[in-house]
Amino acid sequence: MPTSLPLSEIVNVQLNVQPLAPSRRDFGVLNLMTPEAGQVFNDAHTLYAEYANANSVEQAFGSHSVTAQAARLFFAQTPRPKRLVVSRWVRIKRTLAATHSKLYGGPMTATLEQLKAVSVGYFSIKVGSSLKNYSKINLSTASSYEEIATLITAKTSTDKLTVRWDSTGQRFIVEADQAGASRTLSLMNSDGQPLTVSSSPSYLGTLLKLDSADAYSVAGTDAVTLEAQSLTEALSQLEARFNHWYALNILHPLTDVQIKEVANWVLAADKKILGLTTSNPQHLEPSFLNVFKQLADQKNERVVALYDKDNPHEVLSWLARALSVNFAGNNTTITMKFKQLPGVTPHPLTLTEANQCKALGINYYTYFDETAMVAEGTVLGGRFFDEVHSLDWFVDAVQKEVVATLHRSPTKIPLTDAGTHQLLAAVESVCREGVRNGAFAAGVWRGDPFGHCHTGERLEEGFYVWVDTVDRLSSSDREARKAPPIQVALKLAGAIHAADILVNFDR
Repeated sequence: MPTSLPLSEIVNVQLNVQPLAPSRRDFGVLNLMTPEAGQVFNDAHTLYAEYANANSVEQAFGSHSVTAQAARLFFAQTPRPKRLVVSRWVRIKRTLAATHSKLYGGPMTATLEQLKAVSVGYFSIKVGSSLKNYSKINLSTASSYEEIATLITAKTSTDKLTVRWDSTGQRFIVEADQAGASRTLSLMNSDGQPLTVSSSPSYLGTLLKLDSADAYSVAGTDAVTLEAQSLTEALSQLEARFNHWYALNILHPLTDVQIKEVANWVLAADKKILGLTTSNPQHLEPSFLNVFKQLADQKNERVVALYDKDNPHEVLSWLARALSVNFAGNNTTITMKFKQLPGVTPHPLTLTEANQCKALGINYYTYFDETAMVAEGTVLGGRFFDEVHSLDWFVDAVQKEVVATLHRSPTKIPLTDAGTHQLLAAVESVCREGVRNGAFAAGVWRGDPFGHCHTGERLEEGFYVWVDTVDRLSSSDREARKAPPIQVALKLAGAIHAADILVNFDR
């Protein structure tokens, strides 16, 4: 075919790649902070782990651990969030023992007969900075993979290395007998260079799958002392590494000082909730010495408290149900009043105790007649939790949608009335989501007037969004390319918690 000119000289097509929108935050993640180490927090770096069922928590911390007992209440609830985060709190100073370096081979494919055919096997391992060469390894007398490991260990033991057969993983593992970070292991050629795969039938690196793509090494660690932490130190350390959680519960009895300390930390954090269970009747008293009374008076609306005389983990079942809301669904928002707590025994309360709880915004799980249910579904101070939860979701969703509108534009959003209405449309789309999920509904606006929304006017859609013309922008805001403020009026749908019924009759 003769040389031709490209079609792009006539029609030039270029693709504008659209960036991904920022992810919305998950408002259904519970952080269970535990002082127990289990099999998880056995190094200096691991601060949290995620679990999808109670069995995995039991395997990690032990079936009789406080962490496992608490997790059972969370996973017993239905519906509930998909996952649970367990994080570390070093309540008491402890020392972590040094660990051994290990080189894990890939799953074995060579048969025992193939290994027994090796009478002058060889391979090299670098231990720390020292190269160790092993040769003349005779495997012909072995009758099992375990004996293969024993015969190789006879050569490597002089350098304090042990080779063992892992029957579960069907692989060989080389382990340094001496713990510490200096005894790192890596497979090498006999000349000390990084491994080049050998096709020699006597080369054990290939036969033992120590040089396969599935092989990997784990460096040993030196002994480490973890200093005791305050709760706020542990939370700040976790927040710097992992902040994708919404609710918090501490798996250890807290003093009033600690309750106030962590409650204030949560209040200052970005849209988070603290869950507490108390069995102390003094926490119901309207005394200024009562820490719950202090938090309620301070308008700390970030604390969910439950009063239970026996179960110290009751709030976990409460939070599991409360955080199960899927805001992307239709009519999915809930009130926590009337809900049940599987695994929790309801306890009878006197009317005095119930009214004391209600006055401070403390929840309780008791019988109404013969029906067990939660009351009142509030945070400290008496505000309903579903309002706090829904508005946290709304603020995050609006922020992400407006950022996505700016970020995903292949050109720009102009600083004009047409441009600001693109941002307004993004806000309205989230408002409509709130109407669909049941958070907002039509009603009379009783707030201050703004834009074309007047006090006493009915919001037929359940919301009103307004932005002023850019013609009224100040020179400094225009030069800074700052859009006019977007104002939103939301009418919360609320929920019916009680009713008075008047009956008239006639003879």
